[in-house]
Amino acid sequence: MRASFILILAGLLHHGLATAQEPDSTATPAGPMVIAPAQLTGAEAPFTPAPAAMEWLRRPTPDTVVCPFRGVIEYEPGAIECGLIQVPENREVAGSRSIELHYVRILATGKDADGNAVEKRDDPVVYLTGGPGMGAEYYVGKLKDHGIVAQRDLYILEQRGIGASTRFCPFFNVRNRADQVHEKFTDHQRNVFAHARACVDLARGQGIDLRGYNTFENARDVRALRQALGFERWNVWGISYGSVLAQAYAKVDPDGIKALAIDGIVPLDIGDLMRVASWYQRDLDRLAAACGGQPACAEAYPDQPRRYLAAIRSMLDEPVGLTVRPNETWPTGRAFLFADIVAGIPFSLLYDDKAHPAIPAVIDGLTRAVETRDQRLFRALALADSMEQVESRFGAGMSLAIRCQDGYVDGLVEVAEDERRKHPELAQAMLGEDALFVEMAEACAAAGLPTRDAADYAPLQTTLPVVVTNGAWDPVTPTPLAEYIMPGLGNGRLLEFPHAGHGATRSAKCGGRFLNRYFDDPGAPLDEACASEAKAATYVAPYFATGAFAKLVAQAAEDRKALAPYGVWIGTSLLVLVTGLLSLVFGWLGRIIDRAPRRPGTILRWLAGLTALAGTLHAAGLAVAASVSFKMTPVFLLFGMVGWARWFAWLGPVAGVLGVLTLLWAVFGSVAGPARRIAATLVALAAIGLAIFGWLWDLWPL
Repeated sequence: MRASFILILAGLLHHGLATAQEPDSTATPAGPMVIAPAQLTGAEAPFTPAPAAMEWLRRPTPDTVVCPFRGVIEYEPGAIECGLIQVPENREVAGSRSIELHYVRILATGKDADGNAVEKRDDPVVYLTGGPGMGAEYYVGKLKDHGIVAQRDLYILEQRGIGASTRFCPFFNVRNRADQVHEKFTDHQRNVFAHARACVDLARGQGIDLRGYNTFENARDVRALRQALGFERWNVWGISYGSVLAQAYAKVDPDGIKALAIDGIVPLDIGDLMRVASWYQRDLDRLAAACGGQPACAEAYPDQPRRYLAAIRSMLDEPVGLTVRPNETWPTGRAFLFADIVAGIPFSLLYDDKAHPAIPAVIDGLTRAVETRDQRLFRALALADSMEQVESRFGAGMSLAIRCQDGYVDGLVEVAEDERRKHPELAQAMLGEDALFVEMAEACAAAGLPTRDAADYAPLQTTLPVVVTNGAWDPVTPTPLAEYIMPGLGNGRLLEFPHAGHGATRSAKCGGRFLNRYFDDPGAPLDEACASEAKAATYVAPYFATGAFAKLVAQAAEDRKALAPYGVWIGTSLLVLVTGLLSLVFGWLGRIIDRAPRRPGTILRWLAGLTALAGTLHAAGLAVAASVSFKMTPVFLLFGMVGWARWFAWLGPVAGVLGVLTLLWAVFGSVAGPARRIAATLVALAAIGLAIFGWLWDLWPL
């Protein structure tokens, strides 16, 4: 959850970059936007593909291999296959060493989402992964059930330097954690230089040629995979960094491409297209306008944009320091949180449209936590790192080499000062000090990884059929970036998904249908209805604020065993309440069926029944609310739950009051027999216990 933007460059920002064009933050399209094919301008000379004599493969055919994620991802035997190809590490250097690249084949199912038989196609799709640096395992988990595999085999190449594809620097940012804990934000961000230097030294010592890790070598690998598999042509689908790679691949292997679908666009010529703070502000402005258009949201979160930026400024001026139980993440027992986390959480939630309804509530929760310096919330955020699995497949070393050589770092140097002038809080929280990027550029050059020839990265010009898609709410690769590349696409069309975030064709339910129809006939009208199927977010307003889950996360991270008594407490209370409620209901139904006369103790039965009902509904309602909130995004639970949870929260103290009344009546007022009085007493004590638990864990609405 740590979101320092320099560390994002080495890991979190694996989804692309932003643009130099000043955005129109007030534009909110009501429906899908389509741009028709553009004409080639001739402003840039076409890129000359590598000669056929280039050494594409070191071994002409692939080797099969047991999938490295077997047992981690569930799939039926024969549904997924894996293999290896052998290629030169650097095709631009004679005698370069050989490396192996891992690829995955997800076989077409021949069935749609409803289980109906559909016709399989014989033209496969290659998916170009994001990052740069994300491992294939992540995408296999995401795409094995995607609609595209209903009709087409899907190939995923694990790019060089990632996972099973000769990965290096596996512990890029988790070495010597004690040396990485700093009180100052700039020192915290500068950690990346130490990681980078250690990675470069290690790679060189292992004989790795880091110059071979760039987008054009990746593109050549895609051609090599096509040749090894024996396909004359195939379809290409790339999202985020995959869109950059797709543009490079169209230059390297144009004759091997039937059609391209690219999404979440990053242009090849990155340069000053790195304006992440501008694009984030664009989405925050859109969010404020959309929230203002919903009366409940406008009333629940007044003046939110100003307060949110003020909270970021507060964290920039005064970071949060915590004393925690020493662990692998915080070995010194001290943890520090900075403005990057306050800026980064809502930014990351904008990627996924499922999370959009919760974003104003999350921003409100973050803002309040900063304003009150809520130690419980910050402790949960700090200790959540301790519970996260260390990324075992991300290619941080490969990502570093690409960001240096492809111009990402130089681009940040170009725009950092202007971004800080326009958006001081966001830019400083997400980008850091200008001097850091100058240092980073110098470090790239010192490592022998300067920016490559800009001519190679000139905007793509092609007459290949291309569909360009973009989510209107994408905070990092927004639609203006897609518009920027359109003039070079002589047979290209742009379709905006008005309510999507990052990677619309991957996340939309209709994404597989959209892509399969396009690949069936790239010249046919686009399935524009797909872009409009998702609806605008209805924001959670107000939300039920509770620190229960923040407390749970922190406690689970520091001492999971200490939660056991609470589990027994709540479990026993609920068991008694549910058992009592069922006994009373079935007993009442039995008396009606048997037409039995009324027995003594009616008032006690009613009190016990109402007590059990209130307690059961309290727990069940909050559980359902937590589930609904979790499905939006697990982050939401750190701040609270959907607003209607408040009504079920009230049943906690109500159950406690009813429990007290039931207990008093059972002891002093009831004429019922001993067995019924004992049963009612147990129900009463369970309800009182449940109410006390809710009070201790901040589940009361008071």
